[in-house]
Amino acid sequence: MKSVLRAIVASLVALNLEPSMLGIVSKDNERRALLVEAAGGLIWSNASQDFRPIFDLATFREARERRWRWHRRLEFHNFHGAALKLVYFEEGNLVKYTDNDTKVTGVCGELWNNLADYLNFTLVPVKMEQRNFGGQRDNGSYDGILGQLQANDSQIVPRSGMFRGRLDLLEYTVPLWSIRYRLYIRPEWRHDEAWMIHLFSPGLWSAFFLLLLALGCAEYLSELCSRHDEATGDDRRFASLQDHVFYTVAVATSQGGVPAGLHDKSRIVYISTSLFAWVVLIAFSSHAIILLMSRRFVPPFADLRGLLRGSEYTVLAFNGSMVHQEFRGLVQRYARSARDFSRVSYAPAAQDMYAKACAAAASPSRRKKRYAVFEADDRHKALGRDFCRLVPTGAPYFESFVASAVKRGFKYKRCFDLGIVRMLETGLLDGLRERWLDNVWSGDGSDDEQPPFQSIDMQQVYVTFGILAAGASLSILVLLAEILCHFLLAHKSTIARRSVGNYKLMIESWFIKRNR
Repeated sequence: MKSVLRAIVASLVALNLEPSMLGIVSKDNERRALLVEAAGGLIWSNASQDFRPIFDLATFREARERRWRWHRRLEFHNFHGAALKLVYFEEGNLVKYTDNDTKVTGVCGELWNNLADYLNFTLVPVKMEQRNFGGQRDNGSYDGILGQLQANDSQIVPRSGMFRGRLDLLEYTVPLWSIRYRLYIRPEWRHDEAWMIHLFSPGLWSAFFLLLLALGCAEYLSELCSRHDEATGDDRRFASLQDHVFYTVAVATSQGGVPAGLHDKSRIVYISTSLFAWVVLIAFSSHAIILLMSRRFVPPFADLRGLLRGSEYTVLAFNGSMVHQEFRGLVQRYARSARDFSRVSYAPAAQDMYAKACAAAASPSRRKKRYAVFEADDRHKALGRDFCRLVPTGAPYFESFVASAVKRGFKYKRCFDLGIVRMLETGLLDGLRERWLDNVWSGDGSDDEQPPFQSIDMQQVYVTFGILAAGASLSILVLLAEILCHFLLAHKSTIARRSVGNYKLMIESWFIKRNR
């Protein structure tokens, strides 16, 4: 290996192209290697017979400084009022056009207005009537917004997801924020039917019953110790382990009574159990009304697969979405029949999806259609605030960053990057997001988190009546079993008495006949 490295160094010295990007073993000192960064490479010095930093040489140092000056001219370029075209379609509070489409606003529009003032260029908005971000045709060209950039009709895209497949046409600025694509539905609030079980956590319920079992065992052990102290062989005076556990649970639940003899032997334990049961009852009662009246949102499906195969929801997606092709691939993966494909429809505008989903949710019909909107979370905040409240379900399907974009090869993209960084550092971008993408809903869904008061109905307490009915049914079954057992035992004893009486009569008649 060392001979190979020496050959490489010799070749570089012969060509006067000795900069090294690797750790190379010195000829005079083979015991140590030098790990060099690319920006601070090494060069072989014949004078000192060792490696030297490449930028110690005036030629390389001047070349680096010239390149730095060139980069700084690009980064701090003064456009002198040059016109740059921004192309996008109108999209709620993200990009909005005003004054006969001559000005742009919204969170992304205001961002570029500030950049135009900061970098001294004239922003010329170009409104796309067709809501299509762009896809590649069979001949290799693009349509939509990407087609405008490919034809050199515009230079700037104010909002774009950062995807690898567009790097041949676009160059992204620094990320503005992150986005996630999810399914949004109109929430349906329901009462918790199992609120009695959910009042305490499973661990607390387990600890409660284990403590009762431990108290019953302690009472039984106490009675075992008392057996050794009492010299009597009558075991009927003592209760079994099952009896102690049974009466402990009865005391804790205030059901039934404990025999006087058993209560006198374990009075302290039973009093402690009663006090503990009262504390648990107070905690239960303090939260019972809250859980009884509260309602919660239960997602009807977990993902797109569950939606298509286990629900009646219809999916609405934006036809010009940045992940339109990727979403079609998901549908083809999970759909199994033509009916599943028919339950996925594409809207020409994102506003149409919200209007359709909210109108269907507000319908008084019980057989109303239910829609799930496939949307990015930033556009959901921008558009959903003007409609009804939609909530996300399941995990996100696509995750990316939102950035602005310019056509690949644009010379002064670095100016835009530095301008956006300045806005991030000063908090201007956060202020724009709070202004345009806040979570205040002005539609009818603003009170979804706090539903109006409703009277208690059977749906909320049917579990209580079910437990009562189950207990009554079990008691009746036990009573019938006891009556049946009593009848069978009484019948057997009657038959036995009759058999004994008949046997005695037979013996007596036999003796009488024999004596005659």
